[in-house]
Amino acid sequence: MNLNETDTAIRMSRVLRASPATVFQALIRPELLQRWMCPQTFTVDKVEADARPGGRFHIVMRGPDGSVYPASGIYAEVRAPEMVAFSWIWEGDHEMAGVETNIRIELSARGEHTFLLMTHFGLPTDISRTSHRGGWTGALTNLERLFEPGSTP
Repeated sequence: MNLNETDTAIRMSRVLRASPATVFQALIRPELLQRWMCPQTFTVDKVEADARPGGRFHIVMRGPDGSVYPASGIYAEVRAPEMVAFSWIWEGDHEMAGVETNIRIELSARGEHTFLLMTHFGLPTDISRTSHRGGWTGALTNLERLFEPGSTP
């Protein structure tokens, strides 16, 4: 990683009420990704995830106004239960369509909980970093809710 990648990254963290193995499953299984990997006011219409190095990832999110936001990528690294890394390319009419960025999500045990650190590299502008930070804030809040008492991941 070079300095430029660090300058164009956002980092976010959460402590989740589940073991790293349980959280890791939510990062790779399509039926679980569909429940959390979008901003809070969005839904996920479709997720495909072949979570292995070289495997493809594809997601289609829908905004509250009905707009569709597809993205795809390739898994670079998958190490259960501690880390997943993949590229991210917005498709369609998104203002960043065709721009490849990279995401790394690292997990570590904190007692009975899991510390999650998400880094999204390669966001080229302050506006894109702010926008993606907002989207990831909602997505990570959705992920937290999967592990709240009474919820079934």
